[in-house]
Amino acid sequence: MIRFLIYLFPAMMDMIAGAFFFVTAVRYSESGASSLTVTGVMATWAFIYSISSIAVGRIVTSKNAARLIMMSGGAVTLISTGYIAVPQLGAQYLWTALMGVATAFFFTPFQVFMKSLEHGEDGSVVRSTALYTFSWSFGMACGPFVCGYVWPHFGWQWCYVLNAIMGLTIAFGIWHLNQYACQHHEDAQAAVKSSKTEDYSNMPDLAWLGWLAAGIGCMTVAVGRSLFPVKAAILELSKTDQGVILAIVSFTQAFIGLAFIRSKFWMYRPVPVALFSLSGLLGLLLFGLGSRSEIFYLAALFYGIYSGMFFFYLVFHSLVHPTKSSKYVAINEAVVGITSIIGPIAGGIIADKTNSSIPFYLAAILVLLVMAVQARVHYARPVKP
Repeated sequence: MIRFLIYLFPAMMDMIAGAFFFVTAVRYSESGASSLTVTGVMATWAFIYSISSIAVGRIVTSKNAARLIMMSGGAVTLISTGYIAVPQLGAQYLWTALMGVATAFFFTPFQVFMKSLEHGEDGSVVRSTALYTFSWSFGMACGPFVCGYVWPHFGWQWCYVLNAIMGLTIAFGIWHLNQYACQHHEDAQAAVKSSKTEDYSNMPDLAWLGWLAAGIGCMTVAVGRSLFPVKAAILELSKTDQGVILAIVSFTQAFIGLAFIRSKFWMYRPVPVALFSLSGLLGLLLFGLGSRSEIFYLAALFYGIYSGMFFFYLVFHSLVHPTKSSKYVAINEAVVGITSIIGPIAGGIIADKTNSSIPFYLAAILVLLVMAVQARVHYARPVKP
């Protein structure tokens, strides 16, 4: 049971992230700010997050991971209070930058904490990756989804009240869970060793390919999350519609990630990877072409299928390495951060120079190019069942 309860916490942390991404982007969009100003909020978070993730990766161990996560939860509560206490639009950049530090102290340590509870057994990697992808994706979906309903009825400040409560819940919850895990270490280890596992020890180290694929994927996610509110404002879509559309991406991503829980070797084969990538390409094209909420719902569904794949692919190829997983997951988070800088800034500049649809078309081209690289690598290194 302990190995499943831990996945409540990334769901809460990404619900927090999904909420502040959504609220800040919509507030700036409604103020009449430029596309670059709107997308710059996420770029600011991403810049601080990437630097902080690299720093955290140098200090995190299985012994201090829980403590770092608790610090993150406490910091999120304080920063969420700051969003409410100093609500001016200019201050949103400051609070979002601080959130970059706080969230970096959660995600890299959590993946180390997660693997330590699984005791490094090979067969646990797929299960951990699937549950982790489902958990944080579900949380990211809940952020804009809940805000889309809370904001119109109670005001945007209540979105941050919920964030503050969840930050405290993470801090206290991880403390209790860590105490329990230490007390039941031997029983948990015996349970994992008795389970059936797949042997990936002879598989190629493809962490670099995961960074490439997910890097482009994360860039396109960042374009969508930061730029979609701009397009939605032009089309006069309601906050509820905006929240639901962004939520569909992450809900779909979550359940796709969970569906991979019994995966074996598709992560090393070209055809499944190509099919998922084509789904992402179609989703991006529909986001660019769309003018009605129904089209965006469909676009979100197709894109969520793709993002569920590349996030699972990224985490799996990093965690599966027997000795370098701590280093690799820190690089994962840095890749997420760096590409989330490039995506919003480039998307905002291009949208201001052209229109809000062009960045989605260019993102689709990038997905196609990366799909070709993945197919070539996997065809060159075939894996038998």
